[in-house]
Amino acid sequence: MLRVINAAINFQMYFAVQNHTLTVVEIDAEYTIPFTTDVILLAPGQTTSILLKPSTQTILDDGAQFYIATSVYSPPNASLVPFPTVPTTAILQYGCASCVIGSRSGSLALPTFPAANDTNFQANFTNSLRGIGFSRGFYYYDVPMEVDVSVLHTVGYNLQPCPLNANPNVNCQAPNATIFRSSISNITFVVPSNFNILQAYYQHVSANYTTNFPDVPEFQYNYTAVDPINKSGRPGTRVRVIPFNATVQVVYQNTATLFFESHPIHLHGQSFYVVGYGNGTFNPMVDTASFNLVNPPSRNTISLLPGGWAAIRFRAINPGMTSSTQCTFMSIL
Repeated sequence: MLRVINAAINFQMYFAVQNHTLTVVEIDAEYTIPFTTDVILLAPGQTTSILLKPSTQTILDDGAQFYIATSVYSPPNASLVPFPTVPTTAILQYGCASCVIGSRSGSLALPTFPAANDTNFQANFTNSLRGIGFSRGFYYYDVPMEVDVSVLHTVGYNLQPCPLNANPNVNCQAPNATIFRSSISNITFVVPSNFNILQAYYQHVSANYTTNFPDVPEFQYNYTAVDPINKSGRPGTRVRVIPFNATVQVVYQNTATLFFESHPIHLHGQSFYVVGYGNGTFNPMVDTASFNLVNPPSRNTISLLPGGWAAIRFRAINPGMTSSTQCTFMSIL
């Protein structure tokens, strides 16, 4: 068994072992119904435990060696987001008391990976994950059937005006001398200068933040259209206060404000159930009916389909401030 962790900062990664099958049995410290594949995909911060098994045609003589390899998955055009194209490799060698790693003659073959922008693989792999009912999530609560708080958050890149004290030729290289920013619902988090948010909450420092982060985007538009009309983002230190023990549903909607990206989303301090995952713009009248409320996977990081959406549910039982969504607050980075 191998536990694979994506420690990259920006990129999702394929992982494979030459002439071996990989059976997924755990993701983000939660058991899954096992399923077998030749390649797995991990977003930054995600973990996956796999059972490694030689393929039937593989002969395991003394000192047999195989490439372990990873390769980048990156949906945007490489001209927009350049990425390394040479796989990273290591060598798996089976037991041989007198062998030295790398000493065998002959060359090793790389595993076969999907294309760097194969969004169908991402969708199929993610939709193949199923949780095991008895694990009941990290905090041992059932999949929420009823929802107390339901929000829709758009996720994407935005443009903000160049600050007055910035050098436009150095700091503001986006179109029309603006700054690239990532945002949720077109709001980019501003770090408070004096208190952190949780400290300000308990010490009643009300000027530190506002509690008006919207449940749906304040300005609604065609989120997945080519060249959408809303590319601007506003800075702000806003939170969404959630009652303790409330059941929460968050739909993360990918947007094409500048270009599609996969946008990994992490929930600090608590796992969540991934109850829905799909392409295009989320339609609550249609897509909610397809939610998996029987055996959804439980994780702490989800990556969106480029131009798609993901729906998660959790019970707010771990108070704290976090970077994407949280229990007492939803604070947005």
